Amino acid sequence: MGKINVQSSTIEGRAEERVQVTEYDIIFGAIRREMKITKEQIVSRSRLRDIVEARQMFCLLARDLIKEGSAKVGQQIKRDHATVLYSAASMRNLCAVDKRLAIAKNYIEKDITPKIKRISELTIPICKHCKQPIYEERVS
Repeated sequence: MGKINVQSSTIEGRAEERVQVTEYDIIFGAIRREMKITKEQIVSRSRLRDIVEARQMFCLLARDLIKEGSAKVGQQIKRDHATVLYSAASMRNLCAVDKRLAIAKNYIEKDITPKIKRISELTIPICKHCKQPIYEERVS
């Protein structure tokens, strides 16, 4: 007879490791929700207008809210520092002219500003079997 492995019946019981959520992950998630563009699309080499706008929005928000150098921001999207500076300036100018982008930027900023302030306490457990994040409900 073979051995039977008994596993926990709850998802929380299977979580062994925790992943530190970065400020960049929060920005990518907010852009995904608001602009419907995934992180993979932002990092890609695509030059479609909606993807370029999302990439520029990421550069602007990362430069304004995270306060790190443009080289570090560029590493997140596989671009150099000059591209990050140009993208942030372009999006700032577009937001002054395009109402749709200005509204999207405001929604994203309102969503992520408090999350970035309390980033140190945001950790998400990862299931050891399926390697998916386990989101816990917090009761306030």
